[in-house]
Amino acid sequence: MARTGFYDRTQDLYLPKDSTTWADLTPAASKSWDQWTSWYQTLSGSTTLEYTTDILDFGYAHKVYPVIIITTLRDGLLTATGYSPADKPVITIEAGNQSDLSDATSITMTRTSNPEFVGLGSKRYYRVTVNIDTGTNSTPKGFRSIDVSLLTDAIEETVENFNTASYDDGSTALRTIPTNFTYSDISFVGITVKSTITDTVVTGVSSDGSTVIYYVASGYVNTGYFVGDSGTSTATTSTITTVPLVRLDSANTNSFTIQCYKPNTAAECDIIGDAYIRGLPNVAMNNEGNLIRTT
Repeated sequence: MARTGFYDRTQDLYLPKDSTTWADLTPAASKSWDQWTSWYQTLSGSTTLEYTTDILDFGYAHKVYPVIIITTLRDGLLTATGYSPADKPVITIEAGNQSDLSDATSITMTRTSNPEFVGLGSKRYYRVTVNIDTGTNSTPKGFRSIDVSLLTDAIEETVENFNTASYDDGSTALRTIPTNFTYSDISFVGITVKSTITDTVVTGVSSDGSTVIYYVASGYVNTGYFVGDSGTSTATTSTITTVPLVRLDSANTNSFTIQCYKPNTAAECDIIGDAYIRGLPNVAMNNEGNLIRTT
């Protein structure tokens, strides 16, 4: 694990190390005993303080959203402080189903370049790394606490009476419908179709006089395998009213994409419907550098 600082128990503060070693503290420095024993670091250059948690076992594979609260204080002053440069802090979240995270996927977020968390899928093990810029001074910034919560409570909504014709640009059979909420991960989309469409059906007359529906022309199969496959000399195409088929293609953080088509001819079509969406709320870094829920 990457832990680049040290814990000062007198201040309950995790602080950065400087580059000074025992080789730098020679008698030539002419320090008094008090100076030797009370010596404390002075950072001659800005450094990054990084802390990585142990691997967190959620207990079972599940989609989660993280809430991470970071508290920083200044060494010796114990006053709250901000971050420098502007893109700090940096939070990296790894997730996987192997206990050593050898199969991990990850996302890295900053306040400016990539502030929003995007779901990492259903995983069991997690690890969080946080780093800040400590500044250049004798009172650098350090971590007082890093609180990590992995939460599973979902949000839900209904998009009513959407018409896919409003999202049909003619270039694809797919229709992308926007959601009202922004999610870190959409886990379920249920579609209720409220409109009907016209389709065609091919019928014929079997040897016993009954009407049958042909899906395979009788000339392509041997007789006796299908009821009604003999005794028919003509087939009739008629128009029917039916319910279209809908397939969920994908879901994004603020939309879902579906394909609508006619059941017999497989031609694309448009529908009017309702959608029920369930997923994990959106999470993003705020100005204070915390990863918090925003929906």
